[in-house]
Amino acid sequence: MELLRKNLLNNNNQNIMNKSLFLGLLLLTIFTACCDCKLKNNMKNTYSYFEENLKPDMNYNQIVATFGEPFSDIGSGIHIYVYKLEDSTEMLIGYTDKILYAKQIDKNQQIINELIKF
Repeated sequence: MELLRKNLLNNNNQNIMNKSLFLGLLLLTIFTACCDCKLKNNMKNTYSYFEENLKPDMNYNQIVATFGEPFSDIGSGIHIYVYKLEDSTEMLIGYTDKILYAKQIDKNQQIINELIKF
């Protein structure tokens, strides 16, 4: 009888350890997935992300799918989509029915880089 009781206690302890291990691995997986998504979203706000992903033949829906909604549209006559970058610069994308230009500007509105020229 004593042996049976010890076996049951050992089995219960092992079950608790297995459940704890499973829960820990589950939480680690969720945490890792969230960090990865946040990292990918933060990368969208960099010049290098625009440089690698912006293509002259993109339409508006493709631009939004790739970079998210623009911060603002400051155009008059054409759309000028503004994306704020993590280094405090901005990416401007001139657009009608196609991309006319894309350029990175600093806080003084000076052009730093031109990705797509008119």
